[in-house]
Amino acid sequence: MKKTLIYSLSLAIFLLVGCRDESLNPNKPWEPGVHGLGSFVKVTNPTYLAAIAAKKTDAEKATETYLSLKKDYADYFTKTDQSTQKIDFKIRWVSLDNQLTVNKIDIFVEMQESYTDPDGNPKVASLGKKVIKSISAVTANRQWNNFSITPDEIYNLFKDATVKYDKVKDVKVFENPARPRPAGARLQAAKTGAAADVIKVTWALTTTSGLVFSVWNEDSICLDPTPPSEANANCRLTLDVR
Repeated sequence: MKKTLIYSLSLAIFLLVGCRDESLNPNKPWEPGVHGLGSFVKVTNPTYLAAIAAKKTDAEKATETYLSLKKDYADYFTKTDQSTQKIDFKIRWVSLDNQLTVNKIDIFVEMQESYTDPDGNPKVASLGKKVIKSISAVTANRQWNNFSITPDEIYNLFKDATVKYDKVKDVKVFENPARPRPAGARLQAAKTGAAADVIKVTWALTTTSGLVFSVWNEDSICLDPTPPSEANANCRLTLDVR
């Protein structure tokens, strides 16, 4: 009788464990993923390049590595002649395990404007994040895709954006009489009481399986301290007006 009871309990435990519904398991297996690496192409920041050059020997400056590094930095629009300006970018997607393929890259821009409120406090208003480019003919894994962004394109995205500068009335950013923008200049450089306009460039990667990747770990990718030309991944680029 005792043996029969033991066998019955053992069978019941086996059935409970062996027939577990894995769909109810909270510890899901890791899915494959992709990440991106965005970089500037054309140099427009001589001050930053000078800082890099100061850390290099004459022999190192002549190497291909240094010349390639020079081409990967440009982080601002100039404050005049913006109608003729553009900043060139390149971006690539990376699949470490080759399980996913990216077939679309959406490029977003977020515009931030600095101002001083009626109480004298410094404020930063985000005008939102919008798609400025979509790349549908995407190159293969680890291959570069090129695109550019102009001040006019940014203006057209945010020309109807408003801010309550006085905490009450909505005012169109590009028509603000308290901070008039000079003719031909869509984006503002720094002025007394306000920093320069800031443009943040981010991206979303769509795969052939339908998975979309637009957010990554801040500590491991977004805040990687290595330069874009040396890092394996990043998740944003930032530019302003000078």
